[in-house]
Amino acid sequence: MTPGQIAKSLAAMLVAPIRVRRHPARPPVAADHYEIPILALTLDSTVTKAVDLPVVRTPPGRWKEWPSLVLAGCDEPLATDAPDLRGVWQVYKGPLKGHIERNEQAGVRVVITGGGVIHDLTADGSLMSDEGVGGAKISAAARYENDRLNLYLNDKRLVVTRYRDGDEMVWRWGPYTNRLRRLTAPTDAE
Repeated sequence: MTPGQIAKSLAAMLVAPIRVRRHPARPPVAADHYEIPILALTLDSTVTKAVDLPVVRTPPGRWKEWPSLVLAGCDEPLATDAPDLRGVWQVYKGPLKGHIERNEQAGVRVVITGGGVIHDLTADGSLMSDEGVGGAKISAAARYENDRLNLYLNDKRLVVTRYRDGDEMVWRWGPYTNRLRRLTAPTDAE
């Protein structure tokens, strides 16, 4: 990242709570976004593996309407040590209250869609190109560690963590810690 991208990212992170509250996200309308797919019991019984589906990136200018599910039809069981973060979630407590994201998982692949961005990651420690806050191009490595999804900037600095706490999800992003609840329909959103 260049110094300009770093400054842009930090500024975007600092104003994120204001932006989320001024422009609250709308939840996906289609019912299929809320359905938690049934996964195969074993890798041997898997019909469609996560690696068989194309990787999806954030479209130029970001998305305005919720995009289709990326891992639709994939039944590969979650990786060992992967917390089940699947579903549509909304922050109900924390600086980013109102933020809505959709999480898809299969095998070691995780797709986090929210705020106009699509993060399609392989949580095996591979360094991948992605779009960071403020539109900066970043390199990140995702790993499932101790029942958490951790994202490391340049495979060095832990910058994002997601994990389950009972029926809730905790999402730590930079200096912000947020608690999310799973939505089962668009009418569940606050």
